[in-house]
Amino acid sequence: MTLNEEIPENVCCICGHPLNSHIDEGEGWRCHSLDASFYQCECWLRKHEFASTIDYYDLKKRRDSNTELSDLLNALKEES
Repeated sequence: MTLNEEIPENVCCICGHPLNSHIDEGEGWRCHSLDASFYQCECWLRKHEFASTIDYYDLKKRRDSNTELSDLLNALKEES
């Protein structure tokens, strides 16, 4: 997948599994997806002040916010 391709929503930016396969375990969310050999994914998303909801780890939202930040930094560079 290239950066210009559409990224599906509700995909974990760490492991690539759907966010709804991550179960709230108090301090964070643990992925319960299994791979082809039936091993459980080891992704664990920590809760903190920025990530009070699992949506913080949505790949599409993270990519879009990073793109906006990159555009802003490039604009500031051009002004100086």
